[in-house]
Formats: sequence, structure tokens, C-alpha cells
Amino acid sequence: MNGRVVSFTWGRGLGHVSRQIAVHSELRGLGRDSLLLTERAQRLIDDYGFTQTVLPTDADSLVGEPLHGTGPRVDHGLARVMVARVLRPDDAVLHDVTVQRELYDRAARLGCPQFLVHRFQRNHPEPPAWVARHAPAIGTIYLLGEPGRAETVHGVRVLGVPHVVRPLLDDRSPWPEDTPALRIAVVAGGGGHHDAPGFLTAALHGIREYARHRHTATDVDVLVLTGPHFDGAVLVPPGMPGPVRVRPYLGPAYDVYRHAHAAITHAGYNTVQELVRSGVPAVAVPGVRDFDDQRVHLRAAAGPNVVVAAPDAHTVAHALTEALHPPATTPGHPPAAPTRPADGATRIAHDLIAATS
Repeated sequence: MNGRVVSFTWGRGLGHVSRQIAVHSELRGLGRDSLLLTERAQRLIDDYGFTQTVLPTDADSLVGEPLHGTGPRVDHGLARVMVARVLRPDDAVLHDVTVQRELYDRAARLGCPQFLVHRFQRNHPEPPAWVARHAPAIGTIYLLGEPGRAETVHGVRVLGVPHVVRPLLDDRSPWPEDTPALRIAVVAGGGGHHDAPGFLTAALHGIREYARHRHTATDVDVLVLTGPHFDGAVLVPPGMPGPVRVRPYLGPAYDVYRHAHAAITHAGYNTVQELVRSGVPAVAVPGVRDFDDQRVHLRAAAGPNVVVAAPDAHTVAHALTEALHPPATTPGHPPAAPTRPADGATRIAHDLIAATS
């Protein structure tokens, strides 16, 4: 079988789409075509040159988050017709954590092999049992962050792989090259979660408090990335120690973390993997999610360069001091040596190719 690999991605953040892009980029390098079905148009997918089709669906129509909901605003009949038109018998289907109902059902009827990428979730601590009961057409589960695990549970093949990190297309800096100030990136991921405005407010107030407490004579140049799905307002407090640049989105040609002296992030899955890759000193403010657990990802993946903080200005300021001023360092200390990027996407792509050839 040499057909396409078809995936569905959704969400107010960028974790799902970033993981899919990472895996599909590897598949493209191995000669496989891709089609991404989405809940909303994603600029990130266009930037990587993949084809996407928007389905009339929402969070309540997914199998997985929650398990059997049906959204009253969703035209399931239209979704079924659209999936039937795009899915072919020689396609393989790669789900990411959530399993979209119409895609799963159509793939099962056509006999398309189905795979699932899974990361820890509170409502599915044992994914093989959940898959065997509710989505038995899925034959393989890739468990992120559990390399070395290989077993068959409840008739489902389980393969543990390293974490996945989305590749960048270039390493441009979002700051001018001659910027002398302390560069701090404030990143809200996709920005679509309800706690994004509070996180951004706490981060900016924390930076102001940090600068006042340190009595630094160095300006601080702050880049705020609200995320493409952010629909709130960014309130810049008076007395900031330098310019504050607010952008909704920067494409994959920019390596924000590598060019920053420090970062304050909302600690989504993709962000955590990028922090590990860059080694930049960072303050992580875990978001509150219905099914996900940001703190679990931080404990499992984040290195010593990441300090965890609560979403209030004083705690953020203290954590920023700890991140930027560990013993025997000075403000603006270069980031720690980056670690080798996790190669989970490569492992998944090669295994999927082998399983469908």
C-alpha cells in the first residue's frame, strides 16, 4: 500500500497540528503524500505546504474528547459526505489523541489501516483498553514519551516512541540583529484557551516586577505571541522596562526561543518540546485543561532550564529571576546547550510505512 496518510487535527492550541506536521514532514521525506482534515483552517499547515480540508465539526463531535458527544451545531451528514469524497481505500489514517467520528467510521468501512498517536490524558490513562472497546479498527497506538515499550494489549499493538517536536524551516530572529536589550518571549501557544488572557497579563506584570526588583539598567525587549486562535485583548501595563511587540503568529521560519534570552510560556506539549530543544531559560505557567495535564508533560520532558510558576505576577517574577540568575551567571546569560531533538516523528513515520507496505 502506497496511498496517502490522512489525519484529522483540531484544537485551540497548536499541539495537535504541530505533532501532525512533524510526523507528516517525515512521511513526505519518505515519499508518502498527506491530507490533513481540520476543524478550522490552520496557517501552520499552509506554511508547511500540506493540503488541508476543513470539516464541519467541533470538540463535541469527537471520539475521545469527550467520548461520545454530539454537537448540535455540527452537520454530521455533511461531514460524512466530505470524508467519503476525500478518503480512498488505499489511504492509511493516523489519528492524534482524538479520533474524529466520521473519519474513523469511513476508514473502518473501507478497510484503511488506522493508527493513533497518544500522549498522557487524565480521562484515558490506559489507551489500549479504550481503543479496544470504542475504536477497535485502530491497530497500533504510538505512546509518546515511552521509548522502548513494545507490546500487544487487548489485541492492540502498542509501541512507545520518544516525544515529537515540530521541525523549523529556518532560524530567523524576530528581533533586529542589533537589539541590545534583554530579549524575553511570551508565548501563549495557539492562544485559544480561556486562560490565555490571564496568562499574558500575569507574564507582562511579572516582567515589570522582575525589572523593578533587579534594578536592571538594561532595557527589556518583550515579544508577545498571542497565538493564531487568540481573540482577547493584550493589556500592556504602564512602566514596562522597554518595548512590547505583540504578534498573533510567527511562521516556522522564525526560531523564537533560540534568539531569546528567556521565555515565559503557557507550557503546551509542543512548547515544552521546543524549550527542551532550545535550552533557553524559561518560565512555564501550566494551563488548566479538561483532559490534558500540562504538569505531567513538564515533569516528563522539561530540563533544568525550565522553572514552573503559577499564573500571577509575583510568582512569575520570582521564577524569571530564578531562570535568568542561577548561581554564577549574569542577566542575558546564553541559553544552555540545546539537547538533541526528540525523534518520535521519525520513529512513527518509519513504523507506519513498514506497517502499510
